[in-house]
Formats: sequence, structure tokens, C-alpha cells
Amino acid sequence: MKLYENEAKEILRDHDLKTPSDGEEFVVKAQVLANHRKEKGGIKFAESREEAEKLKQEMLGTEIDGQEVDEVLIEPQIDFSEEYYVSFMYSTDTRNPVMIFSREGGTGIEGKEAAKLDLEDDSQFRFRQFLKENEFKGKEIVKIAIQLQKLFQAFLEEDARMLEVNPLAKTEDGFVVLDAMMDLEDDASYRHDRDFPERNAEGGEKTEREKRAEKIDEDDHRGVAGKYTELDGDIGMMLAGGGASLTNMDALMEYGGKPANYTEYGGNPPTEKVYKLSKVIMSKELNGLWHVGGTANNTDVERTMDGFIQALREIKPKYPIVVRRDGPHADEAFEKLREVKEELNLNMKLFRNDKPMTESAEDLMEMVEAYKGEMNE
Repeated sequence: MKLYENEAKEILRDHDLKTPSDGEEFVVKAQVLANHRKEKGGIKFAESREEAEKLKQEMLGTEIDGQEVDEVLIEPQIDFSEEYYVSFMYSTDTRNPVMIFSREGGTGIEGKEAAKLDLEDDSQFRFRQFLKENEFKGKEIVKIAIQLQKLFQAFLEEDARMLEVNPLAKTEDGFVVLDAMMDLEDDASYRHDRDFPERNAEGGEKTEREKRAEKIDEDDHRGVAGKYTELDGDIGMMLAGGGASLTNMDALMEYGGKPANYTEYGGNPPTEKVYKLSKVIMSKELNGLWHVGGTANNTDVERTMDGFIQALREIKPKYPIVVRRDGPHADEAFEKLREVKEELNLNMKLFRNDKPMTESAEDLMEMVEAYKGEMNE
């Protein structure tokens, strides 16, 4: 779960890190999960508390990157002499934590020089050695290393997937976190007593469908079928897990489709879980449904399609459906799909691995256009 700036700072204060507290001028920040908020009108400056409150009221209810501003943070502006960029995340190669550090924090960090430190423990010695190698000197090495140690401890103890501070500012009274982002690992939430509202990957509150889908995997860990993100389109997507899922979504969009959701299932989930996921996807008003995946290795295609077929029999959709799948027991699965197609007179095309996955998106969108034309007649 991605946290807003004020939520991330609340956690960091619990780890003895300072945030702005004193000042006569103020900065007013929209609490949305968007990059470059300042350029988009999400960060403004005020010379008094009264002006800051007025700017806050003007921001509330506006939209930034499609996200409505429901909360605004007002903080004192502070003077600082140096600003650093610091982030912690997990390496996709080693699965170990890494730190990215730059002597130049603030806006435009993407174009600034940064150094990486692979981490295996939380020893301050590693940070001091790293700072020395990056030409820091004397007492400054120890002071900054203490801040890096605190940030790394927060990253580990809070089960974060990512922690970014930009900038970490050097002031006369020490170091202050001026801005922060944090992404927490949802699967570790049971270890923490937190009161943050549930939200989806886009930063909004989870929809009822997203909450229903999340419960699918809650008490049954056989395979995965509960990862569902609701989108604004009208084409339901039932993606069999694997690296091609995002590629398939891109293909659908290239052929003119607008996804109604993003979801994946995999790891050989039981029939009941696929049935529940199918019901969630098909509960939305759709103009088409694409059930697509590669050739499975460890997933029983018949077992998972049984859940999909059960949902089809209950909902009896009129819109076009394309299924492209293959793998163990696919012969039995596709025989059942042909039976339900005939039984319910479904507008459905079925493909095995002789049809490229992305090309089946074109078939679906041709069917969708014809369906929409019939509906408008």
C-alpha cells in the first residue's frame, strides 16, 4: 500500500526522524500519489497561516493526475544549507535491500548523479564507508550515517517495499525530512497495528470489487486469484499469470480496447477461487471479456476453467468473449467451453496456443465493435 506524504512522515517520526515543525511561512501540499506535484499545482507557498488555510480550501476537491484531493498538508517552510536524496528498495536481482543516494536532492532528481549501496545488514559502518567513498568528510560522515541508519531501520521494521526521502535537508538544528514516500508490503500488514484506510494501487480507496477480490486469497493460499485493480474501461480482463500479462493489456489498448480491470491468477488456484474472481470481473457493466494466458506448466487448465464456466452459467453474458489458453488438461477444458458456448448461445471465440495471445485481442475488439453496432441499431 502506497502512503501519502503525511502518513509516511508519521511513521518516520516514530523512528526519531524530524519533520518540519517551526516557521513563519508555510508550504501547502495536496496529499495525492502523483509525481511532480509542484508543476501540477499540488504544492503552493504561503506567507502566513491564514493564506495557507485559504490555499488548502482551494485545493480540496480539485484533481491532480486524476486523483481527487481529499486531504492537504500544511507545514512550515524551513531554511536549509544542503539537501540529499535517499531511497531504499529491494533489488530485483539479489532480493536484498539497496540504497540510492544523491548529494543533490529536490526537483529533477531523475537527471542528477546518484550512487547505489547494496545492503545486507543495518550496520552504520556500511553507511560511513559509503559516505567516505563519496567524498564526505569528518563529523559530517557520522551525522549523515545516523540519519541513513534510522531511515533503513524504518524501511526494515515497517516492512516497506520502498522508502524515498527527497529531500533530506541539512539545517542549523540537524536533519529534517522535507518530503517522503513509502510503499508498504500488504502481505505483512498483520504484523503492524496501523489505522491507514485501505486503498488501491492508484491511491484511491478500494472499490467494493477490489475488496471482494482481496478476500479470495485471504483464507485459502492455494494459488493466487485475488489480485484485482479496477479501471475505467469496459473490457473485462481475466489474465492468467505470467510475464505476458502487462504485454497483453498493452495489446488490448493498441487495438482500441479500454480495460475495465487488471488482474492475474496463477499458481494452480482451485476452481472455487477462479469462480469467485470471474464473478468479480463480470459483475461490472462490460462490452467484452478477454480471458487470456500462455501455455500453462503448473496450472490445471480444466480445473481453473471449471470456475470460469460456473460463472458464465450464472451470469449468461451477452457481450463478446475471447478465450486464449493452453496447458495441462486443456483438451477437457475446451470441450467444456464449447459445451457452455452452445448451451448459453454465447458470443465467444476459443483459441489455443496456435493463436498468438496479443492477436486474440484484435479478434475480441472486432467482435466488440460489431456488438456495439448491434446495440445502437
